[in-house]
Amino acid sequence: MKNIQIIHQREILMLKEFIRICDKHNLIYYMLGGTLLGAVRHKGFIPWDDDIDIGMPRNDFEKFKSIVKQEVTYPFYCENDKDISSYKLAFMKFCDSETQVYWEHNNEKIVVDLWMDIFPIDGMPGNILKRKLHEYRYLYSRMMANLAQFSNIVNLNKKNRPFYESLIINIARKLNLEKLLNYNKWQKKYIEVISKYSTSEKYAGNYTGAYKLREVVPSDYFGKGEKLDFEGLKVNAPSKYKEYLTAIYGNNFMQLPPIEARQAHGLEIVK
Repeated sequence: MKNIQIIHQREILMLKEFIRICDKHNLIYYMLGGTLLGAVRHKGFIPWDDDIDIGMPRNDFEKFKSIVKQEVTYPFYCENDKDISSYKLAFMKFCDSETQVYWEHNNEKIVVDLWMDIFPIDGMPGNILKRKLHEYRYLYSRMMANLAQFSNIVNLNKKNRPFYESLIINIARKLNLEKLLNYNKWQKKYIEVISKYSTSEKYAGNYTGAYKLREVVPSDYFGKGEKLDFEGLKVNAPSKYKEYLTAIYGNNFMQLPPIEARQAHGLEIVK
């Protein structure tokens, strides 16, 4: 069996356990990003993709965080800032303790438990002035929180960064800003900023994702959700999932990208 097939099989088991907990406690969730694209275009994983992305409205996200330790069954567990004091991400990782993978980070291969990402979905005001101010505060606090944990979170191998991002990263490396910035202060500020507005606002989205503000869309795109097929499961998707995918990937999201652009995390099974 191929490496990617084993990863997909284990991730489906993780997803089933996650859905079981959400259904038991009436928690709202949605497929996001490449997972949603895979459901729409392939009725499952994008063939070369090796991860699962899920989003939850902030209230449901926090509720899940508070109950998961008591609810989750072996071999699964959840990494988050409530249960692990040293955890340094603004989203959760739902993990499989029986499946280890090599993950390449900044030219170093490390062994980690296989995971899927669970992101918070927060609001954005419709008022143009409030929105622009919130966008600025978000981008600034995210940058500072990332610089405060530079070696842990900044991917130096990421391609096609905007010029200003590459410039900031080079300056941060040379000045060793990670040593000068207080991580706890800036991470707290970052989470305070992104969680300020609820999904009842005109816009909402995943502020912690790779696409930043491109993932903030009209909040009615999420709605009550719609079940889509994903590898034989019925999994929640945003109500207006086509509009959501168009906002992030463009009008041609159903077309396959060229072979050279078909990239994933590059995970390799250890055991």
